[in-house]
Amino acid sequence: MLAGGRGQRMHPLTLDCPKPLLPVGGRTLLEHQVERLAAAGAERIVVSTGYRHEDFADVVARSRAAGVDVVTTREEEPLGTGGGLREALRALPGAETVIVLNGDLLTGHDLGAQVARLELAPSEVLACLHVRRVPEPQRYGSVLLGPGHRITEFAEKSAAPPAATINAGTYVVRQQLLEQIPARGRVSLERDVFPLLVDASALVGHPQEAYFLDVGSPAALLRANRDHVRGRLPGTDAKGDPHRESLCLPGADVAPTARVTGGAVIHPGAVVGPGAEVTGSLVLPGADVGAGSVVRESVVGRRVVVGARARLLGCAVGSGQRVAPGERLDQVLRPAEPTGA
Repeated sequence: MLAGGRGQRMHPLTLDCPKPLLPVGGRTLLEHQVERLAAAGAERIVVSTGYRHEDFADVVARSRAAGVDVVTTREEEPLGTGGGLREALRALPGAETVIVLNGDLLTGHDLGAQVARLELAPSEVLACLHVRRVPEPQRYGSVLLGPGHRITEFAEKSAAPPAATINAGTYVVRQQLLEQIPARGRVSLERDVFPLLVDASALVGHPQEAYFLDVGSPAALLRANRDHVRGRLPGTDAKGDPHRESLCLPGADVAPTARVTGGAVIHPGAVVGPGAEVTGSLVLPGADVGAGSVVRESVVGRRVVVGARARLLGCAVGSGQRVAPGERLDQVLRPAEPTGA
């Protein structure tokens, strides 16, 4: 898992927390990914970290206690996606096939089928990318597929992508790919490695439409939490009531006259006062939403104090901030791109 970035699109929420450790329901995004990889048969999971490396220790300990072999590598300086993969592959000596995914991704496609596609491909094929169509391909790297699912063109993000089929951020690679990555320094898989594989006919695609969400912004984090509440997430999360309105985790203090709806999640230690309205929002541990306040489509960070009768509309408020009583914050978040089914 490539989890070394600073998560700038997720600011201010990542100022004191790596993006993969932000919560989706009662667990971190990273733990959702670990669960899916373990279910797909992964024998060891290497998390390539950098920014706030020490923050990953608790999640690693919980995963190991649950019987999943999770270890971390640390980038002393940013190495890019290719450099991070290089260090992870070095931590997996002897592994013939390796699943690689970005640390901000939730996907429901068939990982086993993607692994099988690479294992059945000719030996010169070194990587298989999950690819799918999306309405706004400008936000992603796009690909063209030729005969036998060979990728004949790979273009990084651009205003005029060559196709609506995108690189969906999950790769299956052979250990030999390590030989194609420069031995040191910063390397981009997307800009430096994949185009070379295209030229050598060594890159194939695994096309599959399924749940897909790039959890790279506060709006996308809200979308992931709403999908969790309503049982839409892949794997073991695909259960529950699609009409469920909220998830108040044990230890949350929600007043009987408060309204918590729209797929909202309230975390342990958070307080929602009398008459408050929390709709489609995420209230993190230690936050205090004052009496009569309105929080819609917003993320209320850790230890944030929202004064009585304040209004938060489409906002992300970073840890420890204070919203004055009666104050209105209206900073509409860019909507998350719809997921596919």
